[in-house]
Formats: sequence, structure tokens, C-alpha cells
Amino acid sequence: MRISTITLYQSGISKINSLQAEQSRLQQQIASEKRILTPSDDPLAASRVLELSHAQSINSMYLSNRKIANTSLTGLDISLGSITELLQTAQVTLVGAAGTLTADQKNTYAIQLTAQLETLIGLANTQDSAGNYMYAGYQNRTKPFTATATGATYNGDSNQQLLQVDGQRQLAVNAPGDSVFQAGGNDVFSAFSDVITILNNPAATSAAVQAGVATAISSIKTATNTVAAVWSSVGTRLNELDALNDVGSSRELQYAQTISELQDLDYAQALSDLTQKQTVLEAAQKSFVRITGLSLFDFIR
Repeated sequence: MRISTITLYQSGISKINSLQAEQSRLQQQIASEKRILTPSDDPLAASRVLELSHAQSINSMYLSNRKIANTSLTGLDISLGSITELLQTAQVTLVGAAGTLTADQKNTYAIQLTAQLETLIGLANTQDSAGNYMYAGYQNRTKPFTATATGATYNGDSNQQLLQVDGQRQLAVNAPGDSVFQAGGNDVFSAFSDVITILNNPAATSAAVQAGVATAISSIKTATNTVAAVWSSVGTRLNELDALNDVGSSRELQYAQTISELQDLDYAQALSDLTQKQTVLEAAQKSFVRITGLSLFDFIR
């Protein structure tokens, strides 16, 4: 059977075009250092890479949330430490006021306790680096405590702010003020205010002062224990974040390694294949020229 000239041309050009396409694809793979350029290159691997990349992005989101949680809880940890120190100092002040006092001594203790109460309210209104109030619940843009004649009123709510820090874990990153300073009906602000009122009352008997001081010591001790429990919980959450970060880092490494195995190019093999394709292409071009006798071959691409 005689093969027509046009068929010969078409077959030769088709082969050369195919070789050029393969060469171009190898060059693109080498430039990108990726074996998979389009899903059609390896549908199963491409689908798996897509799944892993999605999981990787979610893992990164959890990491970001853990950083936010760590910042919030670290600030809370420092604040609760300062509150604990102040309450312990207040107890020492009250122990000193437990004996028989002169009018000047009562006035001195009242001034000290008033300053401590103002400091405590200030600490209860602590803001984080973003300007959010730590002890306001969901109302983190509302100043949680307002000083009053009888202590302080709470303007926040009882809700905890939760962050998704891992697939199956949400972590509270705040401490509602009513559960820290007014837990179980023990209002530490009122305890300060009540004893200050007694100390400032010239008509208060020694027995009344001592009873008022004893009540304040008991209330502030209870508040100190409450704050200590919240503080301990914050420390536990910070430790959990460290553990979750270790797990998240291992997971990220696993994702990256698997994705690399699926889509990264064997660079040495690709260079070898490219050299081979170039050799085959050059041979095909020379063969085509000889067979067809075309002198304008370079213009037919």
C-alpha cells in the first residue's frame, strides 16, 4: 500500500509535536519542582493532595487560634497573679486592724484598704493588648466593674469566650468577673467597702470594728481561694495549649511530608528524562528532514 506524501508529513509532524509537548511538560515540571501540574497528570494523587492541603489549612487555623488563646490566657495568668498578691496584702492589712485601735489608726487602715479596693477594681477592669476587657464575659468591650458606694457593680455577663483550638477541643480564654470576684454570693468588693465603712465610722465600737474586720478577712480569704482556683485553671489551659501545639506541629510535618511524596518532582529523574526527550526530538527532526527532503523544516512547527 502506497503512503501519500501528505500522510507522511502529518505523521512526522504529529510525532514531533508530541515530543515537543512532552519536553515542554518536563520543563514546566522542573521549573515548578512539581510532578503534578494539573489534576489530569495523576487524578488520584491530585485528589489526595487537595484533601491534605485542606486539612493542612485547618491545622494552620487551629495554630492561629492557639496563639490567640495563649496570648489571652497569658495575660489572664499575669492579672490573676496580681489580684492574688493584692488580696493577700489586704489580709495582712486586716490582721493589723484586728486589735484595739485609736481613731488615727482606724483612719490609716481605712485609707490603706480604700487604696487596695481601688486597685482591685482597676485589676478587675484589666484589658488585653487588643483592648478587650478580660473579666466581662462576652461583653468584652464593656468595662465590667463600676465603683459604687457599697463596692462595685458588674456590667458584664457570665459567658465564657471559647476558641476552637483543635478538632475536638474548644478552650475558654477568659474568666467572667462575676465568677472571680462575686462567686457564690461572696462579693469581695462589698467586703472591702463594708469594713472601710466601719473603720470610717467614729461611733463604731471596738467590738463592732473587730467583728467587721473578722468578716472582711473571712470574705477576702474565700475570694483568694476562688481566684486561686481560676488561676490554676488558666495554668492548666496554658499547659494544654503547649501539648496541642506539639501535636499540631507533628501533624503539620506529617501533612507536608505526605504532600511532598505525592506531588514533588524527582528532580534528577526529570533532568534525565528531559535530556532523553531532547535527544529523541533531535533525532526525529533529522529523520523527518531526510525522509521528506524538506529544506524549510524549521518553519513547520
